[in-house]
Amino acid sequence: MSDPVTAAAGITVRDVFRRAFRIYADRVAVTEADGRRLTYAELGDRSGRFAAALYGLGIRKGDRVAVLSETRAEYVETYAALASLGATVLTLNIRLHPDELAYCVESGGPVALLCSGPLTGAVREFRDRAKTVEHWVCYDEPPEGFRGYTALLDAEHAPAPDVEIAASDVHNVLYTSGTTGRPKGAMVSHSAAATRGLRLAQWFGLTADDGFIGWLPLFHCGGDESLYATMHTGGTFGALRRADAETMFRMIERDLLSWTLLLPGVITDFLHHPRRTEYDLSSFRFAIGYANMMPHVVERLTSACDVDFYDAFGQTESSYLLAHGVVRPGTTPTLRKTPSPLLDVRLVDIHMNEVPVGQPGECVVRGPGVMSGYLDDPDATAEVFAGGWLHTGDVLVRHDDGTLSFVDRKKYLVKTGGENVYPAEVEQVIAEHDGVQEVCVFGVPDQRWGEVVKAAVVLRPGADLTAADVVAWCRERLAGYKRPRYVQFLAAEDLPRSTTGKLQRHELAKVPVRPEEAV
Repeated sequence: MSDPVTAAAGITVRDVFRRAFRIYADRVAVTEADGRRLTYAELGDRSGRFAAALYGLGIRKGDRVAVLSETRAEYVETYAALASLGATVLTLNIRLHPDELAYCVESGGPVALLCSGPLTGAVREFRDRAKTVEHWVCYDEPPEGFRGYTALLDAEHAPAPDVEIAASDVHNVLYTSGTTGRPKGAMVSHSAAATRGLRLAQWFGLTADDGFIGWLPLFHCGGDESLYATMHTGGTFGALRRADAETMFRMIERDLLSWTLLLPGVITDFLHHPRRTEYDLSSFRFAIGYANMMPHVVERLTSACDVDFYDAFGQTESSYLLAHGVVRPGTTPTLRKTPSPLLDVRLVDIHMNEVPVGQPGECVVRGPGVMSGYLDDPDATAEVFAGGWLHTGDVLVRHDDGTLSFVDRKKYLVKTGGENVYPAEVEQVIAEHDGVQEVCVFGVPDQRWGEVVKAAVVLRPGADLTAADVVAWCRERLAGYKRPRYVQFLAAEDLPRSTTGKLQRHELAKVPVRPEEAV
């Protein structure tokens, strides 16, 4: 038994769900695109029955269970069921290559794997490598070799016993993108997950009348934390299996949903959809995303939809709510962000000394929402927590008023002729041009300078802009060594993106430059 005082002072994700099932019983907890709805009482009943089924299969506290699925009601039920058992959820990214999924499963060692029907094919590609998995469960009609979720739920099982769960126990593992190597599993404790949701609810003033448009996958911190925020406040979680703009419109109108993340790729689909004005979106009150990537698009979105936009900065390891700046309807984003509550933020040099106002420094943080380390990777954990603070790997600048501005990722630094160039600085300048919808800047090899800057640009519909125009724009606003030496124009759909819509510089940088791109 743990110390009773410590136990009494802690909070778990099980506590968050149980409170919601009890005090919001008759309210709608989850809604889906096809019209299916679950009240909090129904969600509590179904998750309790599934917990009993999992316990009957032999799943116990401390076991790991992998989930490979789109966002859907069954995923929410699984989260609640496993939280009640004290088992850890390994959240697998559905966009990973089967070899990457195999790595996550081999290293994570789950005893069971749950997946949706469309993803059973991907599972079969690595199933023979998943030596620890004893139970394979499909949320839909199960193919050969899988148990059916519905059959498990409907079978008679003795209720799962209450187990003691410590606030420090690992609730789930969220995998990083793996763009510079194998995905790393960020372990999020029960108290950290509950705290992350509470911080969102407080920061955005959420109430029971708010509903989240949950297109963002639950294997991403943006979807994961937003679910807990919804459970804290008794709102509605709209579970969307993919980011389809018109489906969002229908659910906003039907279920009075009020907030979401609109990330690159999704935000332009939402804004420019030809049928957007045919729907009543009056309940929609704010969106969250990255204003620095496309400031003009954000300005037009807030004006067209009469909503606020929260310019985000955060990460899986610390929460997506590390710092935010608000953009009011029709205003130009300032790109300045205010640190959010319950996270202590410092900007430091390589020796962990605080840097002066106006000087770039790495952002390091600590607080109750920070991860517990990387799954079974003590070396990476020691490195990221060097000096007793979580190193985000992001370079920021602090202003006199205490706000922060993002400079760039440390690893994206371009070294050209002995000078340092942060791609995000160049991106912000190019993105200010009214003809630019989106831009990604990165370094490419150069025999003379070692590296030079290349820009991949997506133009606004109807814009007429040449590579020379882009360079001339930069010459007026940047030092000469920072201007792009190559400019490539692409369609938005041709840009490689992560699950959250972030452009993948490493994929663009793999493509050899062409002579006609030189400027």
